[in-house]
Amino acid sequence: MTAVCLCRRRGLRQIFSQFAIPLLPGYILGPWAVSNGLANHSALLSSGSRSSDAMVKPDMNRTRCCFSLLSVFLLALFFVQPAVLNAQTAKQRAKALNAARKKAAAEKAKPPKIVLPIDKAPRTEVTVTPVDPARKHRMKTVALQIDQIVVEHLRSKGARANPPVSDEVFLRRIYLDITGTIPTLEQAEAFLKSTAPDKRSALIDELLNSPGYASHHYNYWADVLRIVDKPDGNNYLRPYGDWIKKSLRDNTHWNVMVREMLTAEGKVWENPAAGYKLRDDGMPLDNLNNTVRIFLGTRIGCAQCHDHPFDRWTQREFYELAAFEGGVRTRKYDRELTMAQKQATQSSDRRLIGQVNRLVNLNRKEVIETEAKLRFPHDYAYDDAKPKQLVEPNVIFGSMPRLDGSSSRREAFAAWLTANDNPRFALTIANRMWQRVIGVGLIDPVDDITEDTSPSIPKLMDLLVSEMKRLDYDLKEFLRILYNTHIYQRQSTVIDPEDPTAEYLVTGPVMRRMSAEQVWDSMLTLTLEDPDSLIRHSDESYCDAIALPPAVTAAQLVSTYPRMIEYSREERATDRMMEYKRIVLRRASELPQPVPADHFLRQFGQSDRNIIANNSTEGTVPQLLTMFNGPVTHMMLEPGSLLVDKVTSRDSLNDRIETIFLSILSRYPTEDQSRLAKQIVVEYKIPGYGDIIWSLLNTREFVFIQ
Repeated sequence: MTAVCLCRRRGLRQIFSQFAIPLLPGYILGPWAVSNGLANHSALLSSGSRSSDAMVKPDMNRTRCCFSLLSVFLLALFFVQPAVLNAQTAKQRAKALNAARKKAAAEKAKPPKIVLPIDKAPRTEVTVTPVDPARKHRMKTVALQIDQIVVEHLRSKGARANPPVSDEVFLRRIYLDITGTIPTLEQAEAFLKSTAPDKRSALIDELLNSPGYASHHYNYWADVLRIVDKPDGNNYLRPYGDWIKKSLRDNTHWNVMVREMLTAEGKVWENPAAGYKLRDDGMPLDNLNNTVRIFLGTRIGCAQCHDHPFDRWTQREFYELAAFEGGVRTRKYDRELTMAQKQATQSSDRRLIGQVNRLVNLNRKEVIETEAKLRFPHDYAYDDAKPKQLVEPNVIFGSMPRLDGSSSRREAFAAWLTANDNPRFALTIANRMWQRVIGVGLIDPVDDITEDTSPSIPKLMDLLVSEMKRLDYDLKEFLRILYNTHIYQRQSTVIDPEDPTAEYLVTGPVMRRMSAEQVWDSMLTLTLEDPDSLIRHSDESYCDAIALPPAVTAAQLVSTYPRMIEYSREERATDRMMEYKRIVLRRASELPQPVPADHFLRQFGQSDRNIIANNSTEGTVPQLLTMFNGPVTHMMLEPGSLLVDKVTSRDSLNDRIETIFLSILSRYPTEDQSRLAKQIVVEYKIPGYGDIIWSLLNTREFVFIQ
């Protein structure tokens, strides 16, 4: 391994080989590490079992040893240069040591600099449209039908469903799947102590009614729809992302959301849904390809340039479909605005000139529909049309909408795409939601449906499609049904990554690593009280500033710049009230979209939003080091941390250890784990609690959803 070869000392090389390297596979390779013959020394928990409820015998002492020795190795590797040490005299070393001691003593005497944003940060109450209690009976009936179909399918394959999952595993799974974060200590205690016979179904409804549902659901769609605040310096789209978030909180039905995105006109701060088209500013054919892929689960992009080599779509069919939106433009040029721009940019202040140009470009980004019509490309090479010939609109499947002048062409296109008789609209969103809940779509991949595609369980796919239509594309109610099925509440199934062709028989949900957003939001749950109430600073004043009036003058253009600067200052002031070591502590959905490349979220796989659904859950060495010694791990051990407060508020050693396990893993420790944890605290006193917390955060049980 390269890291071992970099060691300058034989001793350090042996330390890294013996302790650090064996620690890596369990985190990076996850539940397959042991089956691949790699030792896993992840401390209190590690497991070679495939059962989702199986817990491993702990090894606390080895974990602390691994942490300490890995730290020594890294320090020696990156900071200790042998030549420098040899050049120092004994007097110089003594002097340096004495200075270090004085500095440490002075730092110890100071009050802590770190203050977590508990009290000073502004809080906002977030409201969410609840599920309908009157639909519960029908919901349970459909959930039972799903289970019956799955059992029949498994029986036909000679297989059986996994055993039911325990309350502890269900609790953690349902919180992560619906709200995107682990439960709090109080939430875990309340559920595990409850004896109510219907407590699981009641918890599902409670979580669907929480702000966490909209936050986590938004993260999913932000990845699929490639939501960004600023695609470039001349395009501002944050209102579009905020509209998606609000639509999910209000439980706007999916077909309504899609129609709004496809037909919205105007600037994004006037009509936020227009951001869908503006996301692909100047690329209408690429936007069409994305539309069909996201909403109809079909990839027709190859047919933009030539007949599709692997599917039936022709280039002519692609252009006929694109003709519905042939008159759509995403830029509007205003003569008066251009004249005002020329006058304003005569200033000698280069910075002001740049801001004026940017402001003008922002106001030119607008979705409009013109009378223009699409033509075939100049190099069209097939016999069924001529180059530059006008294209007549036509659909690629389903019924052709009426073009009688009562509605625009793009409105007709949106009506066709979201219609119940469109064979792929309901199928695609039903399949997407099944994948969200179970882990693998009945059609997989979910966005590459072809003429030859067949669902793994056709009868179940038909039921899901009919339910999606019956519910009129109410995604929350549809998810409510799936979470209440017995198949969802069974032990998870591990899919072997070395055999992607193996058939998945729906014996239980697929074991998955947390997404980057789930890891981040769970860290916040351990650190802050009610992170759902920490909302991003509103951009309303910024949108008011950049929205230029008709017949704008040069003076108005110049006067806008100070208002933009003032907004930036206000936003930065709000962020500072929510910071820890210059890291803003808000849920992933309330951070800039996307965050910078060096952020924790990007390290753990958040997409840069350039490609559809490009998030990653692959493990990496930087992730491991971040969990070992990164600021996000350290923050929950700071004064004011919610976890620290909960642990120190308990009187007995046993209660404190149970608090740590319930807070991080949503379960009580086993007898062996409790005994070992007590030994650590007895030996190391207060720092021993930090060792336990650190160990549990770096286990596979924490980062994987069982």
